[in-house]
Amino acid sequence: MLRLCVQGARSRRRPGGTAGRWLSSLPGAAQTSADDDDGGRRAGASVAPLAAASPHRLASRRRLGVSRHLDPLARPGPLNTLDEDDDVIPGDGGEESMDESVARKVQELSDDYWDDYGGGDDLAAGGDFDDIFGDSASGLDDGEEKSAAAEYNERQVALAAEFAQRKGRLWDDEWVIPDEEWLKNETWDDIEEWRPGNATRVSVESVRVFGGGVPTLGEMAGLDLPAPLPSHPGDGNPSEYAGHRRREMSRRLKLAVQVTIHDDLKKILEMKSWEDKQDAVDEMYETIEERVREKEPIMGQLPDFASTVEKELEGILRMVQSRLKGASAAEKQAPASEEGDDKDKEETKPEPAKVDDSVLDVMDSKREKPVPIFMDLLKIGGKSKSGKDDDADSDTNKGKAVLSEFLSGSNDKGVPNLIYPLNVHPNDGTGRMVEEWELAAKKDTKRIMMRSVMREVAEKIVEACNCCDGDAKDEEKGSARVLVTGKNGNGKTALLAGIVASARVSGHIVLYMPDGDRLRRRGYYVEPCPHREKLYVLPEIAKELCAELLTSHGDDLKSLTADRTVMGEFMSDELVGKLFDRAAEAGESVDEDASELSLDRILEIGKDSSSLSSGCHSTVISALMNQKEKPFTVVMDEFNCYYDHGHYFHGHYDADVRKAIPLDRITVFKPFLDAMGLRPTEAGTEMGTMSGPPDS
Repeated sequence: MLRLCVQGARSRRRPGGTAGRWLSSLPGAAQTSADDDDGGRRAGASVAPLAAASPHRLASRRRLGVSRHLDPLARPGPLNTLDEDDDVIPGDGGEESMDESVARKVQELSDDYWDDYGGGDDLAAGGDFDDIFGDSASGLDDGEEKSAAAEYNERQVALAAEFAQRKGRLWDDEWVIPDEEWLKNETWDDIEEWRPGNATRVSVESVRVFGGGVPTLGEMAGLDLPAPLPSHPGDGNPSEYAGHRRREMSRRLKLAVQVTIHDDLKKILEMKSWEDKQDAVDEMYETIEERVREKEPIMGQLPDFASTVEKELEGILRMVQSRLKGASAAEKQAPASEEGDDKDKEETKPEPAKVDDSVLDVMDSKREKPVPIFMDLLKIGGKSKSGKDDDADSDTNKGKAVLSEFLSGSNDKGVPNLIYPLNVHPNDGTGRMVEEWELAAKKDTKRIMMRSVMREVAEKIVEACNCCDGDAKDEEKGSARVLVTGKNGNGKTALLAGIVASARVSGHIVLYMPDGDRLRRRGYYVEPCPHREKLYVLPEIAKELCAELLTSHGDDLKSLTADRTVMGEFMSDELVGKLFDRAAEAGESVDEDASELSLDRILEIGKDSSSLSSGCHSTVISALMNQKEKPFTVVMDEFNCYYDHGHYFHGHYDADVRKAIPLDRITVFKPFLDAMGLRPTEAGTEMGTMSGPPDS
């Protein structure tokens, strides 16, 4: 502290207040020698004349965050490093010793400092430190200070009164931890588990769950769900956001116009004289601009605000007039008259009691806004997996298929089998969506939020396939191809899982392939197809797919069959005979002249045989895609991975084993890629070169 004080004093006493290099404040051996004969100079370094430091320099140093001044709260009086009890050895011949020189120098600097900045002898009597740093504490006299203090107190009282009026958990709960809580020494294990009672009423009411747990595709297509958010202009498509912005501005202006003229329009419709109505409408046009500008002050600054408001007003009046005509025609049960505008105006005079807000509310401003709805995979058909009724309506199960015991259960990790084979992947692969359920506090629910894009997918499936109408003819049933795109984390996996659950509840046979990235890389080994030229097989992947389809829909496949003709497209006669032999060995009643097998039996044989797995899988998929008895849905997640550079190599395809086999030449992927009909155009892949049969 002493060193800093002396440094500050030395710098303030330099000529003209100029900054210079700060030397050590304690004099060295050369500085403590006796004065020379000329000018009282000390040897080694010159001492600058004393000069008062300017206040602005002190302030600038304070702004730098370093104070080089004496502590104003320190004890007033002389600063002396030598106590009275210290032994002082005077120098020879009456000269100052080194210690005496240091003490005298520090005393002089300290006295000059306090004299310059309001201290000095008055410090002992309680001097004022307000101006110690070169500026006043407040710069106000006593009257102004009292007025400012009173104004501050009034503002604090007003804020306290405002906070006292606020309600809710944020304002009612005391965010204070008492001493008893601090002294409990509780650990994490001592904290109670989450329970539904911990959730606030607002939180509980904001979550809406579909009454039947999981809707059918037809029910999902009819849900009122909120519209998706617009694309961000930073995503590379600013024109799309600009269009959304214009539509949103038009909607807000139209809504503001409707709210503004609602009461006036009601009064106009109650008038009996046509002249009075016309005068009221003219007055409305004259004042509508300023009235809407009060509601939308920001958009009121637009250059074409006036013309836009008048245009929206005219549109609303025409819509109200059209609704009145429709209501009048419905009451009379006769078509509206079209004999002229004047006659229409006279004929559409409504009775005052017959005009309600539904006719005037052309923007549906009072309609309840749609909110997201969740499906609960553990509540199927109004009953939870525990068998308890959930107070569902009697019509909840209407149109829903009876699920098998497997699809109604869950695996050992708590993932519902309704979305089988989606699961928690041990190596950070497919199934990341289900980790959210593991982190959920409420363990007896497995929910997926239904959004507008999920509803759109359901609409396309229902409209194209005509699958949810039991009276539809076979020739009316079709197929739908839907490609879902989006960035990572946008919810594509959750969307597909919701479609899988809804389709299975609707009675569909669903082939769900959630891990496309794994299938296109880790098929163990690849072989040339012995029966189909230029095609290749993945026997282990085919065995896996046969087992998954049999596990999830084995009961549904018992009534469906495939004959020898279909089998012959994918297997040689030798393999077809081997397939029937395996069926007979398994106890299947197969005659020597039998020509067909059930699909579940084919899958049963294929999942255990590497030589037959690829042919069995292709046979079952072909039979399902060409039958109309039961709807068949294929859901493939990570679909873009099938168009990446291949990871399967074989010398039969490339003698140098440098080129990867395109995935549309592998039998387990080919039917689905051909059905989608998407061909890549980027360089580096040969997918799409086989547009026709394998031998073309």
